[in-house]
Formats: sequence, C-alpha cells, structure tokens
Amino acid sequence: MTIRHFNCSDVAAAFGNYSHGVVIPPGATTIQLAGQVGVRPDGSIPEDAGEQTRIIFDNFRALLASQGFGFDDIVKMTYFVVAPEDLPAIRAVRDSVIAAPYPAASLVLVKALGRPEWKLEIDCLAARIEAA
Repeated sequence: MTIRHFNCSDVAAAFGNYSHGVVIPPGATTIQLAGQVGVRPDGSIPEDAGEQTRIIFDNFRALLASQGFGFDDIVKMTYFVVAPEDLPAIRAVRDSVIAAPYPAASLVLVKALGRPEWKLEIDCLAARIEAA
C-alpha cells in the first residue's frame, strides 16, 4: 500500500504546484498540524510575507520531525492569505521546500487573521504508511 497523489484530466489542470487529490489508505498514520503563522520562537514577527512563510515552514519542519515525519509526508495544505500581492513571495518559499509529488492544497484569501501583523496562516495534514 502507498499514498497516491493524483490529478484528473476531467477537471481543469492544477493552477500551481499541487495535486487534485491524495489517496491515504487505511492504516496510515496521520498528523494534523494546527495553523502556523510567521512568528519566531522569540515572539518577533517579520513584516515580509516571504520571511513569515519561511518561519511557517521551519515550524512545520520541527513539528513533523518531532514525530519522525518530513515534508515528503505532507498530503494536504491550506493557505489563508490576507494580501494577494504576497502570493509570489509565499509561492517562492513553498516551492523551495515542497517537491513533487505535490500535496493537495487550498488557497483562501481572507480579510484578516488573528493579529494584524500576520500575513498568512498555513495548516497541513501529513500521512505515512509505517513499515511493517
């Protein structure tokens, strides 16, 4: 059994680096990570959306590693972004970290997040088939 990423020719092609869907077979171990924002461990928040994105992915790296997982195990990501003009910087960071096969993904433009300094929030689901 494997985790299978797929795209479907019966719908519009993916608009970026993501898969239309991911099949997670029964028995896979899954981890749902809470939404992460671009706050450094010392509590400081950079103004730049790209740097906030980098911090988010650093948080994901640490959280996933604490459970023996990595970026290759991410199967779904949801991006909540305040300003559409920040999307190129966000995508550049994402593309430097996430490789094919790409997780399924959703992008939601929002009016605001929990604090005005936060430019984006991302949550993710990771899954892995454990070796027998």
